[in-house]
Amino acid sequence: MTAHLSDSDRQALRLAQDLREQMRLALPQQSAAPSVSPFVDPSGRPSVLMRMDDETARALMAVLSDRLAAQAQAQPPMPPQQQFPAEPRRADGSHAAPPPPTAPPPQRPDMSSLPPAPTFTPAPAVPAPGGPLLPTVFPSR
Repeated sequence: MTAHLSDSDRQALRLAQDLREQMRLALPQQSAAPSVSPFVDPSGRPSVLMRMDDETARALMAVLSDRLAAQAQAQPPMPPQQQFPAEPRRADGSHAAPPPPTAPPPQRPDMSSLPPAPTFTPAPAVPAPGGPLLPTVFPSR
């Protein structure tokens, strides 16, 4: 009967059967059994679709919350983890480059402990014999 099915089809059928059985065991008998349909997604992965009424959905949520509560009581509390700020992302979801680091403004050294600088007085102009001094061009080598 399943000889014409691909491996992915067979795996999807098996997955649906296993899920139906686990749901039957986990849910109370008064709720309607959920509909579990096997299919193979476009990438070739075996998958299932589930459909259930509101009573079955509430029963499933109750079973799951009971199991989560039991797990939480059985495990020791986890130490608080350090929270890191969220990484900046672009609108398309890719990572944005971090902003360039900002350098603190340069600080001027404390000059109060240095002795006072001498006051500058220009040298007296000395007239050169033969006229004023002009800049000259030095021969290049």
